[in-house]
Amino acid sequence: MGWVKQALTGADNETVAIGRLIGLVITFVLLVCIPVAAVGSVIAGKVPVSDWSTLLPVLAIYVPAVVGAVAGLIWGTNGTEPKAKDDGQ
Repeated sequence: MGWVKQALTGADNETVAIGRLIGLVITFVLLVCIPVAAVGSVIAGKVPVSDWSTLLPVLAIYVPAVVGAVAGLIWGTNGTEPKAKDDGQ
């Protein structure tokens, strides 16, 4: 699971990069949680399909805005993160 650490840490591969962490959480919610909730609620008969068909097109505006905000957060915090140590190799 070294790839998870590498994906969530900064250039020093030790310090957690807050922009990457928040981006991962938002991506998980948008790509996994919302679709699973939609399918589960429709199958269980709790929410009609028409309600989800009203909500999901609105996400076409919301998702790019969130992606832009996360990208800005990652870019904005990049300069404050610890840099990789140079061992002279």
